[in-house]
Amino acid sequence: MMSSNHRTWLLDECSSMSSYPLLFTLACFCECFVVPSIAQRVNAWSDVIVVKEGADVTLRCSEELHVIPRQVKCMMMPADGTAWTMLFSVSISSGRADGKKSIHHQAGRNLEISDHVFLRFTATMQSAGRYSCLLDKEDRTFKERIVLLAVIKLSLAPASVIPIDSTARLKAEVSPSYAVSGGTWLSRTGSPLLTDVSSAGTLLTKLPRVTARDSGTYTCNITVDGRSSNPVYSYTLSVTVSDKEVAWFPNITYGPLNSLAALSLSAVTLPCADINGDYVLLYRWHPDSPNANPKLTFQFDRWRNSRKQSDLFVELHNRSSVLSGNFSFLLRPELKDAGRYQCEVFRDDQVFAQVTVLTVLNGYSTHSSSSIELNCAYAERPQINSVKWSHIQRPKLRLPASAVLGRTIISIDLPLTPDTAGQYACTLKLNNGQTIRYLYTALMPSTEPPCCVSELPHELTTVSLLQPTDGYSSPEPSVLLQSLSLLLFLVPVVAVAVGVLLWRRGPCTFPQNVERTLSHYSGEVENIYENPEDLRQSPPQNAVYMDLKLTGETDVYRELDRYDQTCG
Repeated sequence: MMSSNHRTWLLDECSSMSSYPLLFTLACFCECFVVPSIAQRVNAWSDVIVVKEGADVTLRCSEELHVIPRQVKCMMMPADGTAWTMLFSVSISSGRADGKKSIHHQAGRNLEISDHVFLRFTATMQSAGRYSCLLDKEDRTFKERIVLLAVIKLSLAPASVIPIDSTARLKAEVSPSYAVSGGTWLSRTGSPLLTDVSSAGTLLTKLPRVTARDSGTYTCNITVDGRSSNPVYSYTLSVTVSDKEVAWFPNITYGPLNSLAALSLSAVTLPCADINGDYVLLYRWHPDSPNANPKLTFQFDRWRNSRKQSDLFVELHNRSSVLSGNFSFLLRPELKDAGRYQCEVFRDDQVFAQVTVLTVLNGYSTHSSSSIELNCAYAERPQINSVKWSHIQRPKLRLPASAVLGRTIISIDLPLTPDTAGQYACTLKLNNGQTIRYLYTALMPSTEPPCCVSELPHELTTVSLLQPTDGYSSPEPSVLLQSLSLLLFLVPVVAVAVGVLLWRRGPCTFPQNVERTLSHYSGEVENIYENPEDLRQSPPQNAVYMDLKLTGETDVYRELDRYDQTCG
């Protein structure tokens, strides 16, 4: 602690620096008046000790051995306090140096003075805080020793013996909370468990839907903050699960009924209760079967990070919310997946349920040679107000429809006309007013001729030969054979004609800075840089080649054959 002499010296120093800038003056002021003493600062302790509530505590006042002081002062600052309270102030007579023990009592605490000085008491949550011990001798004052005492309380809920299917809560509460920098719970096998440290000084883990296999000893590891001779403390808690008693939940809290309609295979979100739960169960009733037994479709335990599901079209929605216990589901249902869904969220031993009735609409078309049949199928009928077909562009167009249980059908005659072409909609409306619709577009065939058919000779038109004569028949093999034979004959003829034309016009197509030479294959060696005079005396017999020849240092090409009079 800062002495009065030291404080006076600092004040003199500050007053002598009045000619310095304002910043230095403020710094002196902070040091003299604002900065608290070491014993008032957080983390200003020599050691951290964590003890279990109800355990015996022994605090030693000095690290030095065989110290017989003349005066002992012990003070305590509570965990949430800001001022020191004097516990003991004991003066020892100078003639007493025989080392005999003396014990002093005060408010359930004992101060023992012999060769060492000890403070002993039984730990409670109220005894947590900082303890200061100062020893004085004739010739000197020993260094003040400050110890932060943290008290941990372990609890198990809902009872000492946990019923089957209940949620066991293992909690460790440490006071003061700032003594803890972290920690985790370990399972009976030593593997880490999800530990909630959202509340300061509290480490919580849960074991939802316990069975007899969960019985055993669980460990809580506490990491302390600040300097400590033992940075990690471990404490155990025994969990016993009943082999007979089973938990039951008679009081389920239901949210308002939710009605939804969706197109087949579209994304649908099933909401659950808006609370942070421990685990969730999803039940499903088959469509249009309210009296049938439900099926457990999905279950997830966020504390153990375990899941079981029987239907692949269901998945948890929004992973970040799931980790905090806020559950919902994402579905992409088919027609058969309609029905009633009940999401049950468990928090401790409370259950919150949300029921959703889902109607699914599935539209599709079938074709024949004379008509297009549009089908609108739907499931979970009790909440449906109406289902009807309409023409989007011509709403007043009369559409005769036939209906069977769970399906409405209309037929469109072929060929399509300007009146019957366009968009058709099947609109489903629920009792709560929600509507969805399935759209089908009927397009008239294009009347424009195929691209480039008119530019070909009549004999080359193969479209009519390759198309079926009606909607189901295929072309005769003989017709296909004749068409393919004609094509195979014309292709090489056209290719040869084009090649000859290009060859004859070749000298005219090269730019003036390019020279050409002709070479022929002699049967032994191909020389692509022969003398043009030799070629004119011995014209090529088998093949014609066109080659480029580098003629100058500036990589400029020129025309070599100056005897061709056809190019100007």
